[in-house]
Amino acid sequence: MASVNDRHPEYTAERVAEWELMRDVFTGESAIKSKGEIHLPMPSGFTALPDKGAKAYASYKARAQVAEMLAPTIAGMMGIAHGVEIKIELPAGLEYLWENADGKGTPLEALHRRITRNLLLSGRYGLLADAPEAGGDPRLAGYAAETIINWDTEFFVLDESGKTRVGFAWSDVKRFRVLNIVKGRYWQDVYETDLASPARSIAPAARGGKAMTRVPFAVASSVDLDPAIRTPPLIGVARSVIANYQLSADYRHQLYMSGQETLVVINGEAPEAVGAGACIAIQGAEGVTPDVKYVSPTCSGIDAHLKAMEDNRTLAVMAGAKLLEQSDKVEESGKARSLRFRSETATLLSIVQSSCALLEMGLRHAAVIAGSAPEEVIVHAPDTLAAGELSPEDAAKLVDSWERGAISYDTLYAQLQKGGIASAERTAQEEFALIERERDAREFDDDEEEPGATPQQTPPRAA
Repeated sequence: MASVNDRHPEYTAERVAEWELMRDVFTGESAIKSKGEIHLPMPSGFTALPDKGAKAYASYKARAQVAEMLAPTIAGMMGIAHGVEIKIELPAGLEYLWENADGKGTPLEALHRRITRNLLLSGRYGLLADAPEAGGDPRLAGYAAETIINWDTEFFVLDESGKTRVGFAWSDVKRFRVLNIVKGRYWQDVYETDLASPARSIAPAARGGKAMTRVPFAVASSVDLDPAIRTPPLIGVARSVIANYQLSADYRHQLYMSGQETLVVINGEAPEAVGAGACIAIQGAEGVTPDVKYVSPTCSGIDAHLKAMEDNRTLAVMAGAKLLEQSDKVEESGKARSLRFRSETATLLSIVQSSCALLEMGLRHAAVIAGSAPEEVIVHAPDTLAAGELSPEDAAKLVDSWERGAISYDTLYAQLQKGGIASAERTAQEEFALIERERDAREFDDDEEEPGATPQQTPPRAA
């Protein structure tokens, strides 16, 4: 019988495994090692030991090292993605979201960064515009990739299960939220204990009690606004980290074994202890001279393991971890570096643009609920992530072009914004008004100091 926790056909065990892999590697060594044989299979030879290899495997795993590659890669990409100021325009009715976008005190810019981080990590994120059942301003709620379990046109099932605190104790609670259009109106059904029927049904309305005819929920992938599941963009880095972890376990196991020489005594009495290594006594015929020697494994594959680890790190770089590369190249020209940067950040750019599109859609849904004009919400996605700072000479040439009438003031200001000179938080008209106020103040000061001085010429006004 169908149940609310049924999954979409695309929501497969393989997809879930990819998300778990990404989150384990992003969290780091403790999360990876806690999964035991999922990420580090036990060598077959261990199973022949008396305890089925439990102690040997514990030591084998403890010696292995996990390279921290994914988290620094995402952190570096986040710095590039949000290093360029992204302009967001909101109607007056939504300005409160700047300081508290999700009802939990998260600023809007921090929520935007969270969207981008999730798209880098899992390649999927959802955003729901919703208002408190008791009434109040709409907020934005984010949903990770794993929580969006079923979907169709104007239909979504969200898994909100998790830990809930009652007093000092925490317990696991099952909860699913269904977003749907029923007879032309938006409804939410919340399932809790009984997964066959909803615990409560809600008919969210826009300000003034106006019925909503669309589901205010959107899902972004790493390339567009679409609930279809795509492979996480940095999964190649995560897989390389796990491969390196497995190689490291074998490599360090061989190092350990090569350092634990065994004392072999032939035709003699073995000592009770020889330090860290083992001791084996082999008794022969009487009258034979004892022979005592240390033997150790040859570990002939140790260099091959080290080479494989180095090669695997290169694969991680090729998979997307370019920010970790330590380049020995000669210094490039600015143009060559810009072209190379554009090529390397093509996927990162699509993620940033998708992140902006999701935030804009979520804010427009919130505007509908708040009774504001959704078309007034604009999130200006960047068209490039390459460094575009203008030199003073370039800025002066742009101003000269404007003064000669070759370009409009709006065009001038847009270029100054892209070049990192003008603020992305002000419009061209606001900037021009600020310039005139400062010019008027300077002219007033000049008149006070030098009566009769000729006022400076006012620059042409923007059309």
